[in-house]
Amino acid sequence: MSLEGVGRPGRESPSMANFDELRDFPFFSGLGRDELTHVLPAVHRRQVAAGTFLFQAGDPPTGFYLVVSGRVKVFRESADGQEQALGFFGPGESFAEAALFQEGYPASAITLDDSELFLVQRDTFIRQLGDNPSLALRVIVTLSTKQRRLVRLLEDLTLRDARGRFCHYLAQLLDEDPPSPVTVTLPVPQVTLARLLGVTEETLSRTIRSLRKDGILG
Repeated sequence: MSLEGVGRPGRESPSMANFDELRDFPFFSGLGRDELTHVLPAVHRRQVAAGTFLFQAGDPPTGFYLVVSGRVKVFRESADGQEQALGFFGPGESFAEAALFQEGYPASAITLDDSELFLVQRDTFIRQLGDNPSLALRVIVTLSTKQRRLVRLLEDLTLRDARGRFCHYLAQLLDEDPPSPVTVTLPVPQVTLARLLGVTEETLSRTIRSLRKDGILG
């Protein structure tokens, strides 16, 4: 295996999402045109500069986000300033859905690149759920899937050492039946990956060197 590539929310555009744009997101795929018609008024386009906080932990929730372009990091910060990344989200992905049913955002989110996002406004969207069983089911499935991911992350942080966490992360990037030899391109910078894995950048660098020395990485 070889390895490569080791403020406030931005202005809101007056244009909303259209049907085709929403269908590109797994969260809304499979919904009919009539169902999406009811959702559209809740979805607002935002252009956001890199390094902008979309929200911070504890902020009153305004809604959840869909990433059209760019990248967003969701993370928690301890009282002593230690950061734990919870996830990185790119085009086609959604995040912060849990805030629909909470009094505050459970984590913080910041843009890593200049990004185009859809904000799905909380109050408007919640009103649609009671009249749209398909949409309500989609929310439940999405929240369940993300809960499982958080459980796996917790297992990584508590049950695996740095080497195990990194190898598990690489395995998740592979196709089901990858060719040999395998080339993996990291989707995030090494410093960002270290935060996601809950290790220092120095520890991650040592881990990569060790895997190369053992012939596991090229």
